Amino acid sequence: MENEKPDLEWLFHPRSIAVIGSTRMDKGTQRVPHTIFFTVALRRMGYPGSLCVVSRSGASEATGEEKVYPSLLDIPGPVDHVIFCTPARAIPEILEDCVTKGVRSAGIFSSGFSESEDPEGKSLEQEVLRIARKGGIRIIGPNCMGLYCPESGLNFRADLPNNPGTTGMISQSGGMAIRTIFHGTEKGVGFSKVVSYGNESDLQGWEILDYLAQDEKTQLIVAYIEGTQDGRALARSLKEASRKKPVLVLKGGLSPEGNRAASSHTGSMAGSDPLWQAMLRQTKTHVALDVNELVDTAMTFYYLKRPAGRRMALMCISGGLIVNYTDVAVRHGFKIPELAPDTKKNLSEVINAPGTSFTNPIDMASLFFSNRIYAPMLGALDKDTNTDFILFIIAMEYVRGLEYQYKVSVQRIVEAFLGIIGRVDKPFVVVVPPSVDEESRLAVERAFLKAGIPTFLSMDGALRALSARIDDPREEAVGR
Repeated sequence: MENEKPDLEWLFHPRSIAVIGSTRMDKGTQRVPHTIFFTVALRRMGYPGSLCVVSRSGASEATGEEKVYPSLLDIPGPVDHVIFCTPARAIPEILEDCVTKGVRSAGIFSSGFSESEDPEGKSLEQEVLRIARKGGIRIIGPNCMGLYCPESGLNFRADLPNNPGTTGMISQSGGMAIRTIFHGTEKGVGFSKVVSYGNESDLQGWEILDYLAQDEKTQLIVAYIEGTQDGRALARSLKEASRKKPVLVLKGGLSPEGNRAASSHTGSMAGSDPLWQAMLRQTKTHVALDVNELVDTAMTFYYLKRPAGRRMALMCISGGLIVNYTDVAVRHGFKIPELAPDTKKNLSEVINAPGTSFTNPIDMASLFFSNRIYAPMLGALDKDTNTDFILFIIAMEYVRGLEYQYKVSVQRIVEAFLGIIGRVDKPFVVVVPPSVDEESRLAVERAFLKAGIPTFLSMDGALRALSARIDDPREEAVGR
């Protein structure tokens, strides 16, 4: 099985879906049942196929437009995919109906299987797997959100974005999948396919990786992994996938406490930290420390062509801050070299106000608010032979004070800046740290992101993401 190359394209294009579970509102909390939660999500994503509900409780005020059947066998046409929102103990009996009906795949949202401490949960998962394999049904989960594919209308949450992108994701955690999709969307990263696969009883993470590595709609792969049922197969798939596309991995459960949490979350065989770290190094994947770094790194691959090296031209509005940021860059293994003589000569003609410095790092001081310097300054840095990329730090606490003094809005400055940056060939990134004015900071960040410029919340985050981008041999951005 380890050497198979599964063709899972059919999994993302079911002709018909049945969602199975209760349709009754919780009388105490008025909580909408998960059955309806999934049907609404699919309809709002524009799922084009046949969609119905299977529930012994019948239609209710929450059901909406979906046809409700008492049994899967009562549905008149074929059913390709089912989503289980029933109690775990009810699934084996219904799964037998799925075999009779010719269902091809099932996503089991329900929990109470091998992730629980109850031995009955583990045996129940094995019973589900036995029935599924007998009938040729692929199981996603249990204890998972399932499939998200905007192009084919698959969705597991109603407010997820419906615009497809070029990033594929595997995640053992539904929450991490949701967080990554939302945060990625904020950063301009769109997703082709996301699979939340939970306990991994049948469909394995390595199988999905193999598929995404071949998928023409996916140019970048991100993964949240807690453990695996087959370490060798996962290592092989990660190595093969990373040869074809950038692969970014966030590993959950590396600490003893996290390992224990992973075991109770998805029943995963998490293994030891040194073994995982060694495996991830050997497979040439890029390892993130948390979900923010995972998304920041994905954004960097999405937007940025590969810098030729680690030599940075660093610009900021404050001399004191730029000294500290220089130290941070050096600690991360970057260089802040002297600029070429021609570059310094050209910069000296425009960066010449009191408090400024035209050497590297460049202290712009109040000239940040001078539109006239941007074109010649960026033009000189673009041609500089001693640096590989440009990093621009915008300190909003200084900007706000200068806005009051010079009566020039930062939005106008950013617009002028963006009008010039499109003519710069050298890779360019922006850092906008948290400040006293979060609303303005977000406006600046969004403006740069909209223009396709990687924009970060912290210098540390920017440098970790840039390190991954520089270490990867692929030259072009994957989102272009």
